[in-house]
Amino acid sequence: MKLSNVVIDVLSRVEGHGSLYLELNSENRSVKRVELKISEGARFFEYAIRGRSIYEAPLIMSRICGICGVSHAICSAKALENALGINLPKEIELMREAMLELNIIDSHLLHVSILSIPDYYGVKTFLELPSNVKEKVINIIKLRNYIGKVLDILSGERIHPRNIIPGGFTKLPSKEKITIVAKELNSYIKDLESFIELVIDKMLIEFKRPGHYVSLYSGNDYSVISDKISIDSNYVVNKDEYDKYFIEESPSYSTSKKVLFRGSENFMVGALSRMNTNKSFMVDEAKYLLRKINTAIPSTNPYLIPLAQLIETLHMICRVIDILSEVYIKTPRVQIKLPEKESHGIGLVEAPRGTLYHSYTVDKEGRITFSNVITPTAQNTADIENSIKMYIEKKINKPITDKEYIKKECEKIIRCYDPCISCSVHAVILKK
Repeated sequence: MKLSNVVIDVLSRVEGHGSLYLELNSENRSVKRVELKISEGARFFEYAIRGRSIYEAPLIMSRICGICGVSHAICSAKALENALGINLPKEIELMREAMLELNIIDSHLLHVSILSIPDYYGVKTFLELPSNVKEKVINIIKLRNYIGKVLDILSGERIHPRNIIPGGFTKLPSKEKITIVAKELNSYIKDLESFIELVIDKMLIEFKRPGHYVSLYSGNDYSVISDKISIDSNYVVNKDEYDKYFIEESPSYSTSKKVLFRGSENFMVGALSRMNTNKSFMVDEAKYLLRKINTAIPSTNPYLIPLAQLIETLHMICRVIDILSEVYIKTPRVQIKLPEKESHGIGLVEAPRGTLYHSYTVDKEGRITFSNVITPTAQNTADIENSIKMYIEKKINKPITDKEYIKKECEKIIRCYDPCISCSVHAVILKK
């Protein structure tokens, strides 16, 4: 029996609306085409922001996403600061780092505990997990709820932060309140470590494939804010060279853009890419768990992404506690001077799903005249398609004729990448 083409009309347990089309060539047992189809309507943030004040931009751009709002706000502010030639004090940069890491933790805990972990146990929802695992998942959900409260305290709102502006913050809570938050966070670390220890072996699925991985890099920390981009841990490019190496295209079958390395090659961003690049800068507790993974790191195995998210979460909670315990910000923002002529700036941060890019041009009145946003999911799309192609071609050489099995495995791979579909859809180029 030959396999015909496979269609998944609705992808489940992902953020947003999408589908998948596989065109199979059963004569030579190959995959002719993989199309990850994003079907959400275009959202014109890059155009809506034009003509608006630089002070409005971070709050508006945080609306791109209901999960990554903090990351978009900080990246927006960074791009504007770059355009205006502003260098922030170290303590403000550190507080932004803490906010970014809290945003990443918030997203990771949702993805792993609710959306992804059921795949590793062969069930449909976390409610069907074995009782000992489900009990620990509930503890993880409690941790996520507290992370949300911390984001509320620090940024004014968990989802769409109100206090992030070019030059710093409109205001911050008192040092006393921040210290209390740090102590409370520390009480959740054992629950997180216990959960990772329990599921780590179950989440190790072997899948070898070649590929590129990309993340921010500074050379001295586990970077979530940087002006430099590492490619395959081999060479580093400056943020101003980003659009020379990473080229956007608008596929005819999707409302999301697709980003390709050097215009033709897929690449991975996100937790596994960050861990590949910066693992030596992780805290000791995270390094201990990383050593328990019986596989080579760096890796481009998508099945390792949720596990990388968990280990990264442990690292970032420890890092946030250190920052909140030590940093004191007396003046939350620096003075801004508008440019004497039109200027351009780029911001790069690590969002939950990977490297986020904001680019703006600002006129001398402090109004935005150009904007471009490249999201992690747009960068991961081609890599998702490549992973599916390689996985199915390996499996199709065996006598597999069950379409439902193929669909199940494809969805599992897609969910590993934790796509944020709403984030990926902005202005698209309509071809005649």
